[in-house]
Formats: sequence, structure tokens, C-alpha cells
Amino acid sequence: MKWFWDISFYGIFWLWNLTFLMLVYVGILPYVGVPLFQATLTGDIPTEFSLTLVTLIAIPTICSIIGGWRFIKQPLQLIRLFYGVEAPLFVLCLLRLFVIRELTSASSQILITTGVCIAAFTGELFWGYASRRKSSLQWIQMLAHTLMLIFGIYAGAVLLFYALPLAVFLLQAFIKFAWVQPLWDVLYHSAFVGGLLLLLTWLAILGFSATLFIAMPSVLTAMYVHSGAKILRVFASEHGKNKTFAGVGAVFVAFAVTFVSLQQQPQVLAFSLLANTPKNDSDRQTLVAKSEQIRTGLVNAYLSSYRYLSSKQENNHIRAMYEHVLGLDKSAADGLQATYNFLMSPFLYNGSDKDPAKAEKLYADFFDTPLQKAEKTAVSHAVQSTFNEQEVKAGLLNINEKKVLLVSQQVTVKEHGDWADVELYEVYKNQTPEVQEVFYSFSLPESAVITGLYLGDTNKLDQRFRFVVSPRGAAQKVYNSQVRRSRPIDPALLEQVGPRHYRLRAFPIPPKNVQQIVGQPPLPTEMHLWLTYKVLGQDLGWEMPDLGERRNIFWTNQTKRIRNGKEIGLKDDAWLEKFIPASGKIQPVSHEVNLEEGYKILAKPLSRQDYTLPKHQRIAVVLDTSRSMGEHLKELAQTLSWLKKHGFSDNDLTNNDADLYLSVSPGAVPKRLDDLQQFQPEKVTFYGTIQPQEMLTQFNNLRGDTAYDVVLLLSDEGSYELSKNDKTVPDTPAPLWMIHLGGLPGAYNDGIIKSLQDSGGGVGVDISEVLQRIATKSALSNVVSVVNGYAWYLQTLDTAIATSNQQDDLLPLAARQLILGLSKKIKLDNLKTLDAIHAVAKKYKIVSPYSSMLVLVNDEQRQLLKAAEAQSDRFDRKVENGKENLSKPINPLKVSVPEASGGWLLGVSAIALFILVKRRR
Repeated sequence: MKWFWDISFYGIFWLWNLTFLMLVYVGILPYVGVPLFQATLTGDIPTEFSLTLVTLIAIPTICSIIGGWRFIKQPLQLIRLFYGVEAPLFVLCLLRLFVIRELTSASSQILITTGVCIAAFTGELFWGYASRRKSSLQWIQMLAHTLMLIFGIYAGAVLLFYALPLAVFLLQAFIKFAWVQPLWDVLYHSAFVGGLLLLLTWLAILGFSATLFIAMPSVLTAMYVHSGAKILRVFASEHGKNKTFAGVGAVFVAFAVTFVSLQQQPQVLAFSLLANTPKNDSDRQTLVAKSEQIRTGLVNAYLSSYRYLSSKQENNHIRAMYEHVLGLDKSAADGLQATYNFLMSPFLYNGSDKDPAKAEKLYADFFDTPLQKAEKTAVSHAVQSTFNEQEVKAGLLNINEKKVLLVSQQVTVKEHGDWADVELYEVYKNQTPEVQEVFYSFSLPESAVITGLYLGDTNKLDQRFRFVVSPRGAAQKVYNSQVRRSRPIDPALLEQVGPRHYRLRAFPIPPKNVQQIVGQPPLPTEMHLWLTYKVLGQDLGWEMPDLGERRNIFWTNQTKRIRNGKEIGLKDDAWLEKFIPASGKIQPVSHEVNLEEGYKILAKPLSRQDYTLPKHQRIAVVLDTSRSMGEHLKELAQTLSWLKKHGFSDNDLTNNDADLYLSVSPGAVPKRLDDLQQFQPEKVTFYGTIQPQEMLTQFNNLRGDTAYDVVLLLSDEGSYELSKNDKTVPDTPAPLWMIHLGGLPGAYNDGIIKSLQDSGGGVGVDISEVLQRIATKSALSNVVSVVNGYAWYLQTLDTAIATSNQQDDLLPLAARQLILGLSKKIKLDNLKTLDAIHAVAKKYKIVSPYSSMLVLVNDEQRQLLKAAEAQSDRFDRKVENGKENLSKPINPLKVSVPEASGGWLLGVSAIALFILVKRRR
């Protein structure tokens, strides 16, 4: 009988390895390995996946060499090598490469335990029990083999769930012989060379897979239990039973405690803590103290489909198999499914498929920032762990990503006395194999105006594509329709998203290593972009765009920086310097421009004596108490101290006076304090999220009939991405000014922009500067704005004093002020008035809060724009929240159609690998 087992052992080992060596080197390596290695080199896939693939390829190769060299005459050791080392390692690598996604603490415990046990079994297979001279190694071996006993039983129990239904199904399938045609169809349509050879290989693999999966539970358990028991017996004979029992007990307890404790998934606690809206400050402070636990739980819930194979609710494949393959009744199948869920709990999510959306909303409501923005590193890592492709648009996950290199940057300044024309010219080169979008959020002085945007494939000015000025909603709609990976065509979009805020997007930056086609025109390998604007000079020179946020774009010390023809170097990680020095001292002078619309714009420089502070003013201070404001207590204290110092807190209306309104997130009650002296910022619980529209609504509800000269809204940068597409904003009884402690936001939604312009307000970062501008403007007449050292006046030509000092070069600067002035004179709540304002921007070719610049390159895009400009929603711009719509990974443990469970089982055991390969390609 011994000869029968010897032949069986030789046959199983060598036939399996020969077929799998063919699979690895003919199938996996060329079709999975090469693309995976390329993705690893570009940083799209974590290195661990490539290492796993290398291990997967090395396993059958090394084991075949060892089998032929070390165990060629030892069939028992050969089969132990196969079932105890090679097969578990191979299956583990396959699961890690194609099934297991981002690791959690619980799944890591199982994988580490698996690795330790395989290593311990390998050591015993090759070297047996450690010699007496190596006492420390004997202890390590005893502890590892105790763990092997546990793992052998655990792995055998899990595999046993598949062995019986697989055996029954394969028996039925072989009898019916109905599985050959579907398998042939898969291979035929996979477009692999040598389909017949691969078919025969797959037939062999199917047969051996059946042997492996049917026999593996019992064989693996028997081998590991036998190996562990043998080592423990020898150890006990040398060190005594008491020490052996102590060591075994310690391992059992440690494994059990760790296994159970790691099943406590953090989202359960997070959801329970946020289940009810806090009723008072004490409840809010309790939740804030547990922020880290809440953050961990919500992120785990949001990334659950990337970190777990399935949720317990959706995992139904065991029940389906036993019901439809073995004919078990529902209650028995449910019991088996529950037992399986317990064993596989490290890989199963304790929740529902609705939890990611729930977690995303709770995160924004609690932390006052989008989850993808705050947890960009965690989300990006999870996405990379699943081959999932990000969207082509530069979203929150692309902030500060290094995908497109800024090759060169040139700034040219043409001075005209106290104002200048500035041109920014940049060249971009993609560092990835996919087309990319670059995104800049930046600010300019309020008096500056953008006058041009151009795109090109080369630096030839006569071949570049010119901009058009279009209604903001139509421009956004057309641009977004063109941002796609398939058939990408160059567009660029430049929008004004605040009083001094702009957003620039350009697409597509050609992929790296563009393959040129012989006989065809050369394909572009880089993108060239030009941006021009007019700006008034300041004491430090000509102000450059101030970068707020960048996505995908990056620069290095090798980036060429040229200023007015001379190459320079920039320190730190700056996009641009704050100012470019003027050639001489800038002397501000008065300017006046007559516009064909029947208006005259005058710009008069102001001296220090012209500025004043408010007198006899009553102001409303609306305080944002959202979570992120808690990081700006120092700036808030300084702002309130300034108000107290200048008479706003003495309750004397003959001087200045300020009333404080505390806006709050849902669950709390807003408050009004008529005495600033009573307010103590350090005792406020900054909690949750609240948008400016909600703050103003609460202010109006508390204000009653109190009249104010100015409404100041104190906030931080805020979360533009969380704002809604709501064009309506509560009216304010006076000009609305937003003071941002800590820095300006990247953008405002269009409702806030409208409120700021309609009320004659603005934005700033320092209360003294803002109130000084407000008071100075009030002291003058017919003034549109006081900004950057100038007062801008708006007059009608029939009342203006005739002069001959017309300056046509300043028409764009004057048109910007005209749009600002008209927005306060007319109601921009209908298409007629909005079209009139847009006509001014289009005529003078400038960007405004209502008109954007769009670069188009073909007739198709022009037709799209023409159609969009004819729509009634041409001025309706949507909030660009930057959120990436991540595709949900496949759930391998869910059977949608119960009747197909047998087919699912066959697919998993036989052809899932090749289907996945094709899908990845």
C-alpha cells in the first residue's frame, strides 16, 4: 500500500506544480505582473502588492526546486511541503492580491498568525526540533507550534465550509459536463494566446483544485496539529509539563483575548456617541473630548468596503451554497452562515452598506470639514489598496498631489506708471500614465482684473487657443462635460469665486510617455498656459497671485523661474513671490475712464490722513461657533479686544456700540449679547458645522427691529465644500462684511457672493482694516469701493465733470468697478439684469463674479457652449465640492442570485483569477 501513497504524493506535488508554473509564467506574470510593476513604479499601487505578486510567482518555483533537490526521494516530506507550506502560501498570496484589501488590526492578526505558523511548520519540516544547546529557540518553537495548533483548527474549520459543497458541486458538474462550454467562452474571449493549451491547463488546475480544496481542510489541520503536538511532546520531555502547560496556556489566552478585542470595530462606538444631538454644552464638551474615537470610527465606516471583504448583513454565500447545492433548509443554512461569520469576523464589517454615506455626513457635521479633505491620506491609501481608479477631475484627494510637474514659469510685467499688465506663463508636464487636471485656487487684490487666459500645446503664440467670456453657469457646465479620461480635449476654466478669489482649472495634461505615430502630426506632450491681469501698484511693487490651494500640480528646484527675462530662484515651496519689485518708486495718480454704458469711473489715491475709523456706529457682530473656529481663539480674543478698546463695548450709543450674536449648529440655541464685556470666548464650546446662510438666518431671528450700520460676520476659512447650491441668502439690514480669522477661504458659494455685493459689503482678515475701509467709504460720496489705497467713484456721464483725461488702457479695471457698482444699484435676481451685467464683462473681456473665462478648442465645444448659454440656468453655478465618487469594490462574499451560487462557487475556484486580470486590463 505504501507504493500507492508514494505515487499519489509524487503525482499531486509534481502535476500541481507543473500546471501552476505554466499558469504563473504564461498567465499571471505577463498579464498581471507587468502592469502591476508599472503601476508600482508610478506610485499608483502600494509596493506591498508587487511584493505579494513576486512572492506568488516565487512560491511554486522555489518549492519545485526544493522538492527536486531536497525531497526527491521523500514523498511524505514532499506532500508535507505541498500542503503545509506551498499551498497555504499560494492561497494566502492570491487572497492578498485579489481579495483582501486594506488591512485592519483584526485581519492583520490573522495574516500574521498565518505567516508565523507557516514559518514554524517550515522550520520543523527542514530541521525538526531545535537542539538542546538552543534553549531560547526551543521556547520560541514551542510557542509558535502552540499557535500552529490554534491556527490549524481555525483554518481547517473555515475551509471545511467550502469543502463539502464544492465536492458535491464538482461531482454534479462532472456528471453533467456542462461547465466546459462556459469555461471555453471565458478563455476564448480573454484573448490569450494559446487558448487550447490554456484550456487544458485550466482543466488540470480544476481537477487539482478540487483535490486541494476538498482535502486541504482535513490534511492541513492534521499536519499542523500533528506537527504542533510533536514539538510540544518533545518540549515537555525536556522542560517538564508545567512549563509546557504554562506556555500553551499563555498563547491560547493571548490569542483569544487579542482575537476578541480586535473585533470591537470603532464605528459602533462612534455611531452610538453621535446617535443623539447633544442638548447642552456639557454634552458637546463630552463629545469633543472623544474626538479621536469618533474620527477613527467614522473613517472606518466610510472606508468599510475597502477594509473588509463584506458586511455581515451582505455576506450570504455560505447560506446560498448549502441551500442550493446541498438542499439544507433555511434555518440550518442560517446557522452555518452565523458560525462562518463568527470565524471570519476579522474580515467582515459590523454594519450596513449605508454606513459610508452616514459616516461622511456625521464627519462633516461634527468636524466641520469634508471627510475626504481631512482624511485624504487614509482615503487615498484605501483606494490604492483596491486598484480603484480615481476620477479624472482634480478633487479633494488630489490636494498637494505630485502628478503634474511645473516645468517652467515666466512672469512678465509691463509697467504703466502706477499700474501694470502682468502675464503669467506656465508649462506643465504630466508624470503619470493618465491624463490629469491641474487646479489652482488663488486670490488677487480686489482692484485687480483678469484680462486673458490661453492654452497651447507649444510655446507658439500664434497657435494657442484663446478664451471666451461666458455666463458662469454655462462655462462651468461645458467645462465639466469635457473633463473625462476617454477622448479628452483641451479646455480651461477661470472663475471668480469671491471678491478677490479665483479658481483656475486646466485639462488634459497629456500623459507621460506619449507614443508618437509615424506619418501623423506629433501628439502634444505638455501643456502651455497663459494668464494675464491688470493690477495697481503698491509700496512693495506689483502683487502676484496668492496661492490658496493646488491639486495635482507641483514644482521642484529644477523648475525654471523667469522674471522679466531673467532667471531667478525661489525659496521654500512657493508658487510665486508675493510681490515683484517695480523698476522705480510707484507714484499713485488719479485716473478716470469714460465707459460707453454712460458711466465714468474715477480712481483717486488716498493718503493716510484720508482714512478714518467709525464714529457713532452701531454694528452687529455675528460669531461663528462651528468646530473649526475653536482653533482661532487667539485671533478672536484680539478682535474682541480691539472692539473694546475703540468704544464698541461701553453701551454708549453716542460713541460706537456692538451687539454680539452667537450662531450655533443644530441642537443648541443661538444667543444675543448686547454687552461685549459679558462674553468670554474661552468658555464657548465650538462644535459642529454651520454655514453663513444659517448664521444670518439666526441673526435675523434674534435681531428684531434693531437697526445696524454694519453687520460683521466673524468666521474662519470655513468649509466651502460643505456649502449648498443655494442662491438665496437672508437679507441683512446693513452692508455684510465677512472677517476671516486665520486666512481667507478658497471660495464662496454664489449666494454669499450675491449677498456681499448686493449689500455693499466685502471680506477681510483684520477687523481694524475692515472698519477703516467702511468708515472711509461712508465719509466719501458716490464711492464704489475703497481698496488698495484708492477710492473708486462711479458717476453718470451727464453729471460728471467733462475732462480730457480719458485712459482707454484702464477700461478693464474700470469695467470691474462698474460691475461692482451696478450690482448695488440693480437687483440681480432675474436673467435680464444678469445678462446686462454679463454684457459688460463680455464687452471688456474680463472675469467677474457672474462671468467666467473658458478656453475652447473645437467646434463641438463651441456648440455645447452656445446651447448652454441659451438655457435659463446659464448663471446657475454649482458648488465644486471636490468630492470623489469612489466606486465600491466588489463584494466576493455576496450572492445576488441564489440560483447562481453553484456558478459562483465554480468561478471562485477556477476562473476568478483570469476574469480579474481581464477586468484590471
